[in-house]
Amino acid sequence: MRPRQRSRPARHHRVTGVLHLASRAYIARPWRNGGGITHDIVTVPAGAGEDDFWWRASIATIAAAGPFSFWPQVDRAFLLLRRELLLTIGDSGEQRISPGARAIRFAGEAAVAARPVEGPCTVFNLMARRGRSRIAVDCWTTARPSTAAQCLLLAEQPTTVRVHGDAIALAQQDALLLTGGIPAGLTFDRPLIAVEIFV
Repeated sequence: MRPRQRSRPARHHRVTGVLHLASRAYIARPWRNGGGITHDIVTVPAGAGEDDFWWRASIATIAAAGPFSFWPQVDRAFLLLRRELLLTIGDSGEQRISPGARAIRFAGEAAVAARPVEGPCTVFNLMARRGRSRIAVDCWTTARPSTAAQCLLLAEQPTTVRVHGDAIALAQQDALLLTGGIPAGLTFDRPLIAVEIFV
């Protein structure tokens, strides 16, 4: 599988505190253990490496059975976006995960393995440096008040987000990064995956 090449820079929308992250610009890189490919959505702070990021989000493809990478001092969560997956975390036994299920959380040090049921699976992957950031994940059908420092909204389907009177068209797997609170009057016409980041 060839990593997808970066095409254009992500679009910076003119609304203050709102950054449109276009899926076509996500950067492909190999997993830490070399077992697959992930596409970075955002890393905070920008330019941080594997050992000094505060939090980050990506979309990964799990094409074959295998272990997850080892990430000490990192708390992880993921949501399954496409196809079913068999997941094992430590000694908990194998569980079957389907799209639409709540976020799966685990420590980066845990022994985790996954096996696709029928073909490659797509997952929304989140990491937070323990002691530096904390994340909460949910599906929003309408905007909610939040005390989070930042909020990442991911579109599973094409949708239009309206903020401060501007309409922002999101393609499938595009995201919006909101900084400084949830803007008043924020609306969207399809549910979005919302990640609140607390620091």
